[in-house]
Formats: sequence, C-alpha cells, structure tokens
Amino acid sequence: MTEQSNVINIDDKEFKLEDLDENQKYYYMQIQLTDKKASDLKLELDQITGSNLFFKDQLAKSLMTKQEEEI
Repeated sequence: MTEQSNVINIDDKEFKLEDLDENQKYYYMQIQLTDKKASDLKLELDQITGSNLFFKDQLAKSLMTKQEEEI
C-alpha cells in the first residue's frame, strides 16, 4: 500500500481518500498508526539491543581486567 497526495494504491489500483467510506477511512487510519508504532518500536528495540551489547562488552572487559590483576 502506498500513498500519493490523497490517493492510496492497493494491488496496483488507485483509490482517493475522500471516496472511502467511514469504515475504510478507519482501517486506513489504523494502518497508518500501526505502521508508525511498528517503526517506533523497531527504533526502541535497536536502542535496547545496542545498550545490551555495550553492557555485555563492559562486563566482559571488567572480568578480563580483574582476571589479569589476579595473575
């Protein structure tokens, strides 16, 4: 589904937003909102994954430093 200035394309067919009935407009709005939410969640997941890797790396470095000090 793609959008171009008040026209949406579904299965290679164009539909004007103003021609949609109330249910269709509602579905379209839900698609827009869930696309945005999915994008936001992916961004948040990327941040969490990066932080997780950073802390794993810091723990590994800390343990290796402590191990080297004991030798």
